[in-house]
Amino acid sequence: MENQISMTFGSNQILNKIRKQHPDVKLSLFKNGDDQYQIVDFAGNHNIFKNPITFDVLKNHNFTEKFEFVNYSYFNLSEDDQKIFDASIEKMDNDSKLDNMVSFVILKETVNRKRTVLMTTWHNYFDFNNWKKRNDFLNLAEMSLNYKRA
Repeated sequence: MENQISMTFGSNQILNKIRKQHPDVKLSLFKNGDDQYQIVDFAGNHNIFKNPITFDVLKNHNFTEKFEFVNYSYFNLSEDDQKIFDASIEKMDNDSKLDNMVSFVILKETVNRKRTVLMTTWHNYFDFNNWKKRNDFLNLAEMSLNYKRA
């Protein structure tokens, strides 16, 4: 993982076409429960997408692409909420087990609202859901998106 990641959304057919056009770039394909597809370049080669959504990587905790499920929690934090968020991330950073979490990455939107995004990766949804129930700071998120590998 570099200093940025980029992604775009579209149909399975269009996103697989992008993969075939760029065989030298490792692109990860995901879908959510509504059969909406997302393709992510964790190396940040956003110039391969026509309309990329790009994020700056602020913190990378053990990122590996060996996961099956990813959650993006979007935060628009006040000063007080930022303190709660930072303390929760510090606690996660010092926890060696993390409830079966594979990795987490703190991202920042590069355009529009410039929200902070907590990306967590997992082997399955059930581990994520168990972790989510025990972490109240996630209630500060204004949006949460789940995807599994397609």
